[in-house]
Amino acid sequence: MNLGLESYVPYVLYCSAIVAVLLSIFWRPIAGIFYLLPLIPLQTLRYRLNDFPLGSSLFGVMLIGIAVGLLRSGRPVFPRTSWTKFLTVFALFTFGSLCQGSLYLDRTMPLPGDQRFGNWQEYMIMPALLLVTAAVVQTKREMLAIVLVICVATLALDKSFWNEISGRDFSSYTEELHGEGGGMGYAGANGLAAFAAQVTTFLASLAAFEKKKSLRAGYYGVAAFSALCLMYSLSRGGYVAFLVGCALVGVLKQRKLLILLVVFLFTWTSMVPSAVQQRVDMTYDKQSGEFDNSTATRLSLWSNAMQVFHDNAMLGSGFDTYEYMHLNKRTDGASGYYADTHNYFVKVFVETGVLGFLLFLWLLGRLLRDGFMLFHSAHDTFFKALGLGLIGWVVCAVVANLFGDRWSFLQVNGYMWVIAGLVWRASEIERDAAEHVEILGASLSDAPPDPSSPHRESADAALAVVLTGTKSDSFRI
Repeated sequence: MNLGLESYVPYVLYCSAIVAVLLSIFWRPIAGIFYLLPLIPLQTLRYRLNDFPLGSSLFGVMLIGIAVGLLRSGRPVFPRTSWTKFLTVFALFTFGSLCQGSLYLDRTMPLPGDQRFGNWQEYMIMPALLLVTAAVVQTKREMLAIVLVICVATLALDKSFWNEISGRDFSSYTEELHGEGGGMGYAGANGLAAFAAQVTTFLASLAAFEKKKSLRAGYYGVAAFSALCLMYSLSRGGYVAFLVGCALVGVLKQRKLLILLVVFLFTWTSMVPSAVQQRVDMTYDKQSGEFDNSTATRLSLWSNAMQVFHDNAMLGSGFDTYEYMHLNKRTDGASGYYADTHNYFVKVFVETGVLGFLLFLWLLGRLLRDGFMLFHSAHDTFFKALGLGLIGWVVCAVVANLFGDRWSFLQVNGYMWVIAGLVWRASEIERDAAEHVEILGASLSDAPPDPSSPHRESADAALAVVLTGTKSDSFRI
């Protein structure tokens, strides 16, 4: 904000982290979630804590504080969700694959302090966010507050990226224009583009169900800013993910988006900067019949990666091994070493084999199923929007990960797991309320038709839970 307070930011973040841990333990565990939420996409902001004791382990320490707070309040750390057993199996499988990878690479077993163990640990933080969110969130009001924080953090991320690129010349494409991701750090412009496509789809889903004009305008406003940053990211994978996400929301809920999408597809060349048009057009040269260097590199890497897969088809080479293989070079004789397959599904095939790929598909299927079930069955419109938002986020993530690894980055995909936790909690609220309505409805049929009857008040309160997802004074879930 140009107030000369830049040097104090790390100290404020660190002190507030200590306060958040204490509040999570001795007050309400959800305090830790509200502290972590703004930092999930803002990787460069988290960098500023690395010089402090345990600063680089901020998420792990905060999750431990939340777990202690849950135990202290008599609530389970791992709630009885449909996700708990599956994610436990997923964590054990990926850790076993991590150990297998150490044997494949002829390295020491992964222990705390090892780089590969650290990568696995950060990867596991994301599914942990689902379980923790499901454990600490209790009411619709808390869900709305979490969505508000997500919007504010998205604005901050978009602003950081806009500050970087707003003074640049986009009249023609150069490689220097592509590569930076603002506050997203090492995820780069491609990571920011994937996040922007995903969060835009999510916010469009919320806006499609929102009746309050001010909130609907707010959702669309943040979504528009994210879409603008996506355009200037020059990420073709992000563009495709965005278009698919908009089409999905249009088909399932907001038909107006389909009309806008068709208009855009016919007029986009006159609406975007020249650099964006050149970036899209260079994908395939119609005259020479060849792909550009970036696309050709991806095709070559996929071919090489699948050769490794054929040697380890069932279990793969091991979790987080591809970047250490030193085998992933161009087959066309060009020089260059690549630490990523530039397609996450190919990476899963190579590193975890057929078994790991099926487990990953199962994970995606469960996320989509939870979203569809809430979207179709919820009485509350906000809950419906959460279900559609999760569907849109996952579909966009699938498309974006066809062009590179955007899945294993906490700053890119962390919010998806939080939203999945909200979707599970919303489903539980709806299910509990429906059961109470059924029980009280049966009691009401035997009660006198007196509007002041306590049975009538209880039934009305239960219906209020179904319609609003909130607790009333006369009805507790």
